[in-house]
Parts: sequence; structure tokens; C-alpha cells
Amino acid sequence: MQSHILASNSCYSFPLFNSLNHPKSHKVLSKPLCSLRKDKSGTSFRANLPSISLSLFGSGFILGPLLDGIHSNVNLQIYQNGSVDIGPLHTNIWVPPLLGLFYCTVGLLQLFLDERVSSESKLAPQGSLERTAFSLGALVLFIELSAEMYKAGVADNIETYILFALAELIWLNFDRTWLGFTLACIIGFGCPLAEVPIIKIFHLWYYPQANIEVFGQVTNKRLKAFRLALEVFSDSRFLFLFLKMQGLISWSTCYFVYTPFLTNLARWLKSTMVVADEPDEVVQLYLLEQQICS
Repeated sequence: MQSHILASNSCYSFPLFNSLNHPKSHKVLSKPLCSLRKDKSGTSFRANLPSISLSLFGSGFILGPLLDGIHSNVNLQIYQNGSVDIGPLHTNIWVPPLLGLFYCTVGLLQLFLDERVSSESKLAPQGSLERTAFSLGALVLFIELSAEMYKAGVADNIETYILFALAELIWLNFDRTWLGFTLACIIGFGCPLAEVPIIKIFHLWYYPQANIEVFGQVTNKRLKAFRLALEVFSDSRFLFLFLKMQGLISWSTCYFVYTPFLTNLARWLKSTMVVADEPDEVVQLYLLEQQICS
């Protein structure tokens, strides 16, 4: 009789351990446990948002110019106003804060998208130091390869095909989500266009072998036709005289490849800071959730 009571009490005292052994109870208990973890994680994320932002900005401020120096060392871009040389590194005094802002913006955008996804359907992907390190290594090798091909004088179209194919492989290895692909495409197109007013207005750098001129004098017939059509439907041509800008490089896909690295970096920073800020019982809940909710 006593053993029967003890056995029955143990079933109610340790429901989580029983859920690991019984599939039916696993389905019942995993949902509220995961939901509890989402609420606590969301609160901790908002509390640690300043620390995560500062860490992302600091990473871009320090690491960004080092990666950017791979291209500047082969004169892919040449710095003008504010250029500085720190040993073999050719950079600009505005590059560290600009890349810090870039790291912070992209990283926080990915984390907010993760929070939105986790609140609607499932838990957001968790970051890891190993995955972040591998994605950084892939980014460094990608930038180094593009610099070496540029230095060797490889034709633009050949280099474009090679780099675009490698960019897709990097996305497949380190992201493999359509949301991540969409974000990478937006960043890959938007950031080079954002460089245009910086190049034209502030003259911080330029690309000596640019093959795309944005709203400027171009050699490509399709771009010429596009500019002509814009001028026809415009009330004034002074707008286009003002927007006549420096060129960009068509095969530059570094921003696209940057996105998986920044995604993993932001997720890793979040997971590290959120778990470190939580009490021990919540950390144990987090570890148990990794087993049940995976």
C-alpha cells in the first residue's frame, strides 16, 4: 500500500522526468514549457538590448575595418577624405563607426525577426560560438578570394559567376531559411546603393574600376535607356544632374555573405547574454527546453 502511494506521488512530483519517458505526456508538457521559455526569453532580450547593441557596434567598429582592409590592400576601393594608414591597413576614419552601425542594424533586425517568428509559430534558432566562428571564416575566405581575383585581373563576368555561386553555398551552409535569404538579398542590394550618396556627397572613397554608374554616365545600353526613360518622365533634369554619382562594382556580393555571419553573431550574443542574466532555475529550464522543444 505504501509503495503504491509512493509510486503515485512520484508521478505527480516529477512530471517533467516522466514526460521524457512517455511520448504522450511529452506532447502535452512541451508546449507550455516552450511557451514559458519564450516569455522569459523575450523579457530577458528586451532587458539586454543595450548590451547586445553595444557588442554588435563594437564588433563592427573593430572587426569591420580589418575585413574591409582586405579589399583596400589591392586597391579595389581607394579612400579619399579622412583616409588613414595604420601599418598595412588602409582605411578611413569614418569606416569603423559606419561598419559598427551596419553590424548593429543588421544584427538587431535579425533578432527582432527571430522574436516575431518565435512569438507566432516556433522557437527562434539559437546561436552558437562554433557556428559564428565558421561563418566568420567563410566570410574572410570569400573576401580574400574576391580580392585575389580582382588583383589577378579576372574578367568581371567570370568573377561574378564564381562569387554568386559561392555566396549561395555559404547561405545554404549557415542559414538555409527563406527569411534569411530575403534579408541577405535586401542587404546585398540596399547597402551598395547606400554607399552612392556617401561616395558622391562626402567623397570618402571610390571604386577605380567600377562598371555600374548609378544615375550617371554609363556605357551599358540598358542602363542608358533606363536613365533616359527617367529623364523623359521627370519635370526637371536638374534632379539627375544632382544625382550623377560615382560607380559601383557589379560582382560585389560581400554584403550578401556578411548577412549569415551577422545573423549568427547576433544570435550567439543574445543567447550568451540572456542565459547569463537569468537565474539558475531558468537556466536549467533553458537546458531542459533544448531537449524537449528540439
